[in-house]
Amino acid sequence: MDIAVRPSRHGEEVEICNLAVRSFNEFIAPEFPEEGIGKFYEYANYRALRERLESDYFVMVAEIDGEIAGVIEIKKHMHVSMLYVDKKYQRRGVATRLLQEAIGIIRKNSSKIKKITVNSSRHATVFYEEMGFRQRSPERIIDCIPHTPMSLTLKELR
Repeated sequence: MDIAVRPSRHGEEVEICNLAVRSFNEFIAPEFPEEGIGKFYEYANYRALRERLESDYFVMVAEIDGEIAGVIEIKKHMHVSMLYVDKKYQRRGVATRLLQEAIGIIRKNSSKIKKITVNSSRHATVFYEEMGFRQRSPERIIDCIPHTPMSLTLKELR
């Protein structure tokens, strides 16, 4: 199975958001309060994504056989704001590849960035720990969204 990772393209916002919402609904929403689910839907709206892409965010997608299998969104080259993989492609290395590619872009374009952060869902905490992220504080609830603040220290390239 070949995983191709590339920058998102204009016009893919609906497909990207649909993937994120499907994954969220299946794995994360059952643990969220109603208000938190609504906040996520506002964030994962294709118009909101378009606006973020015009500011200080970048989005990468993973493709398998021409289909978008996963997505990562990075804010200010230092914060993972979304990382979702379609259910049928989970546990195949898609999230790992997306995160590795995003870190590569961050290192290449933002040499002053020394740390990457994420507000992890309960569902993804183990994945982030396996990728080297460490919990910065206990789980919090902000805007009705439960999350665990985590960070990854970027080592100097040799």
